This record gives sequence, C-alpha cells and structure tokens, in this order.
Amino acid sequence: MYDGELIHQETDEYGEIEVIDYQQRIRSLHFGNKTQQSAMQLSNPFLLIHKYTQAMMLPTYWIYPKNVLVLGLGAGSIVKYLYNYFQDTCIDAVELRKKVIDIASKYFLLPDQDERLNIYNKSINEWINDPQRDKHKKYDLIIIDMFLTSKDGDDIEIDIAHSLNKIYELLSESGVAAFNHLGTGVYNTYTAYNAIKQLFYSNLYNINIDSVNNVLLAMRSPASLKIDLHCLHEYESKYMLPYSQYIKQLNKVF
Repeated sequence: MYDGELIHQETDEYGEIEVIDYQQRIRSLHFGNKTQQSAMQLSNPFLLIHKYTQAMMLPTYWIYPKNVLVLGLGAGSIVKYLYNYFQDTCIDAVELRKKVIDIASKYFLLPDQDERLNIYNKSINEWINDPQRDKHKKYDLIIIDMFLTSKDGDDIEIDIAHSLNKIYELLSESGVAAFNHLGTGVYNTYTAYNAIKQLFYSNLYNINIDSVNNVLLAMRSPASLKIDLHCLHEYESKYMLPYSQYIKQLNKVF
C-alpha cells in the first residue's frame, strides 16, 4: 500500500497504526490507509510540512498564544512546532488513543511532559467534562484535528458538534478555534459546519488547501487582519511559516 519503508506497526481497539519512512526524508503516521495523519521531516522535525497544519497556525500572525489546546494529537506535529517556536506558550493536548501518544514519543520526537506541556489520554467528552479540569483556564488558540479510520479504510471525521458550545467557552476573548476538515466541500460535507457557523457567525473564515483539506478559522471576537509587510516578513522568518500565502487564501464565510 505504501511506497516507503514500514518502521512500526501495531493495532489498538480503533484499528491499525503504522509508521512509514519515505526515502529516509519524511516519516509519517498512518491509520490503516494512505492518508498521512501526521508527517515529520527527519532532518528538521519541528517544521510543519503539511500545508493544512501551516494554515491552522495562521492565527499566530495576529495573536501570540499564551495557552493552546490541541484536540487530536496524532504524531504531535503542531504540538512540537508550538513547543519549539513559541517558547512562552503552554500546551494542553488531548488524544483518544494511548498507543498513538506512545508512538508520537518514540518515533516522532514528541517532547516530554513538563510545566509547558500536558497530554491527556482521553476522548474530547471525557476531557471537557472532567471535574478536575481547570474550569477557569482559557485558550488563545484551539486546534481541532481528529480522525479515525473505518474497517473499510475510509477516513472518519470525529463529530464535535455536540462539544462546540464548550469549545467556544474555552476560548479567550481574542481566541481562535481552527478546525481541519478532510474534503473539498466544507459547506456540504463537514458535519459540524452549520453548528460552527451559527456559533461564530460573522467571525468565520475558510482556507481551501489544494482541494484536499479545508481549514476553518473561527474567532470569538473580530480580529484585525491588517497586514504589516515588515512584520509579516519578520514573522515568516522567525516562525518558519509562509503567512502571506495563507493570508491570500483566507476567505470570509457569509
């Protein structure tokens, strides 16, 4: 199935988990099909190489996130990026599959937990409703990127519509929630789209990524998207992200 070297393979209650190396350059995580759930450049493991992950980081152009929540760890690409490039940022990551967490640590250089990084092996519902969770903590950026694979090998997007109100409440006043949808027609095929639009109404934007992914950026409050070219170039160099590319692709949802 894969045009690469199988480095590791195991199974949990949700299906296959595979680690593949491609030409000793790229290491990727798969859940039993060709879809790369996460990928890492072996020579520079902190870079974001998938365009959709880069697009989900676009809000860092206008906000410096003090606290970030990542729902769906995968191999930890976004967690590693934030941990390395935003060294004052604290990250909470929630991942359903314990073996995925273990593989991210062993094969993808996921940082050890410390005062800046907490990883919770829970479902989103378990974590949100955990009575021991800090109910006063707010997040400046929330990343929602959760998928499983069916027995037939199809990608399954985990429906988060029932958790949206609580996700909204977790955002700081200037916070942004970034949703990844695998598909070409977010308006017709994303199960949570209508609920997101209703909740965030006039503060919702979309980025289409090569007709493969759609990233929705939902802002709790209107954000200033004014571009300072000097600042833009400085940030692109500092954070190793092509911000200008995704700013050009940003479309307001009406």
